[in-house]
Amino acid sequence: MDDSDVSAWQTSVKPRALVVGSMIKHCKDRLQARAEIHDFISNMKEDVEKTSRDLSEEDQDSREWYIRKKSCASFLYLKHRDVERLNQITEEKPITCSACQQEFRAVETEYPCRVCDSVFHKDCLLEMKGIHPSHLTAVEKANSSVGWSCPVCDDLSLLLTEDEVQDIIDTFEEGIKPKDGQISRGDFIDYKRKQFDHQMSQEDHEDTDLEFRLADRDGNGVIDWWEFLNYQAKKKLALRDQTELVELLTEKEVRMAKLVFTHMDVNKDGKVSELEARKAFGDYFGQVKLLDRRRCSVIESYARHATARAMALDIKETGAVTWDEFLNGQAKFIIGVRPNPSN
Repeated sequence: MDDSDVSAWQTSVKPRALVVGSMIKHCKDRLQARAEIHDFISNMKEDVEKTSRDLSEEDQDSREWYIRKKSCASFLYLKHRDVERLNQITEEKPITCSACQQEFRAVETEYPCRVCDSVFHKDCLLEMKGIHPSHLTAVEKANSSVGWSCPVCDDLSLLLTEDEVQDIIDTFEEGIKPKDGQISRGDFIDYKRKQFDHQMSQEDHEDTDLEFRLADRDGNGVIDWWEFLNYQAKKKLALRDQTELVELLTEKEVRMAKLVFTHMDVNKDGKVSELEARKAFGDYFGQVKLLDRRRCSVIESYARHATARAMALDIKETGAVTWDEFLNGQAKFIIGVRPNPSN
């Protein structure tokens, strides 16, 4: 990434209805007064509604890119318990770029999002002035087994309420007060120390260190605003009711979860028993290449723990996990891995 790319990220601001989390990063650089940031957050909903009205005459694909509703967005999500609809065969349509709306030619490479059904031309993506610089390299993984999340899916703050976003801003600016907009390990420890009613124990220090490393996605020893925003968004989303999180899943995420569940449901009775789960995890971990002499016992241990976690989803204690229980239990983990992994 060259200096011009960094400069574009630091100085440009996308329309308010587009990637809200990325936009907040720009606004923090541009708006010096704390009151202005507060006013901006307060007016966010009004701005989104205005954009929705302005785009009412546009086609559905255009509206999908500009408007991302936070509660079961009608343009992006299915009623996820309607399993039959997931199995319907739909008429194939020409694939178009989600940015320029043009169909892909045979010689053009498609860059699909691994979370939603958006697909991009690489040039169209990189011409977006408001994307985070990480997309310049992360997009190269779009057609690999790792995959790539588009700017909308990469930003978990879009799933938060205005009050939740405001709380994250308050914590960053008033609770931590990092120098130069980056949280050092020392800054983070000082902040966490204030949260305890007692002197930090060794276990507290270990938990704090782990939390810092989880938030520091690129492992460079500091947490920038973008990393802090997404990490705090994960924590807030994890506190929500499981059924609410299911409604935030995209159609593609539900399809993938259904494939996993179907693979585990060997006898196709719509439920996964402990025996079926143990076999599925045994087969999965059996593919891991281990040179250790204790390979068999290690694989057995992994499979046993994974099976126990899976069967813990059996809320009704029937001895088997249903599709609803499986999806409810996995929703927060599915959403949690949306952000692009660091290099």
